[in-house]
Amino acid sequence: MGGRKGHSLGKIVGDMRKVKHEQTELIEGVKQNNPEKILKATTGILSKSIKSLESLTYSYLFVDSIKDDYKKLSEEGVKARRKEITKKWAEFREEAGKKFDAEVNREIVDSATRVIGGAK
Repeated sequence: MGGRKGHSLGKIVGDMRKVKHEQTELIEGVKQNNPEKILKATTGILSKSIKSLESLTYSYLFVDSIKDDYKKLSEEGVKARRKEITKKWAEFREEAGKKFDAEVNREIVDSATRVIGGAK
């Protein structure tokens, strides 16, 4: 079965010393199958990751900026929609003066493609 590749906390957060407590809580939550504990730990980790917060912020701003194009984009096929969203995301990043790594760019485009595909 296929799936998405997970990323290490170090790659997401950077300095792991900032999230040692949250990392322990997350592992305990997973072992205990406790969704509340997992959510609390995950929220704590994300709140200490500038990279993650910045990419989330810009992805929300981006999707909001193309809301006028939802109808047109949702009627296109997946490949055409992804191509158009990729162009729009590149323009949005350029205007905002932001650079993200290829992985983040791909995730934002994939997410927007799925969201808009279901927005008919």
